[in-house]
Parts: sequence; structure tokens; C-alpha cells
Amino acid sequence: MADSREEQIVEILRELRADCPGVQAAVLISSDAMPLASDMAEAVDEEVISATASALISASERVARELARGEVEQLFLRGGSGDLVLARVNENASLACVVNHQAKMGMTLLEVNRCARKLSVVI
Repeated sequence: MADSREEQIVEILRELRADCPGVQAAVLISSDAMPLASDMAEAVDEEVISATASALISASERVARELARGEVEQLFLRGGSGDLVLARVNENASLACVVNHQAKMGMTLLEVNRCARKLSVVI
């Protein structure tokens, strides 16, 4: 296992992408929309993912409060060209994953949640 906390986080994100070939990008995002660590294909911009995922999380939290649904734990956005999966790591961080349509979504959701739990132990 990697030595530093940052190396451990990146290794966990790499494992997610290795276990789920449909995951094109995995970004750990702080609650203030900053990318903390990532593993991704070169064509993906971690800052764009961080900013847009943070906005989506914020809007979803307002909706959950208004509808008395409790804390937002996971979000799934289906797009014509691919998907976005967001999972809460802890109160200060979330995991954003850009996923293509070839991914088996059930397994991908399972692995994303596993990854979020692993990250919560490290951070």
C-alpha cells in the first residue's frame, strides 16, 4: 500500500478504475468544490468535474431538505453520452465518477460505494 495519505487516495481511485473499466474518471472533491485527488483519462478535466459535481450536490441537498428526504448519499445522472455518479465520502468530501454507457451500472454503483467507504477511512 502507498505511504502518504495522498498516495493512498490515488491508489484507491486507480483500483476503482481498474475494477470498473467503464469509469473514465474518478475525482475526490472537497465540500468547497476543490479537486483533492483524481485518476482519469487524459481527455477529462478534474476542475470541471469538481465544479459541476459540487453544484449538483448543492442543488440536490436543497431538494432533499425541502422534501424531508434526509442526507444525500448518492446521485446518479444519466446523459446521452454517459453518466455521472456521485457518492458521499464524509461531510467534507464526495466522490465523482464519469462513467460511459458500456459500464454495467449495478456493479459500477457497488464499486463506487465501496471506494467511497475506503476513502472515508483514509481521509
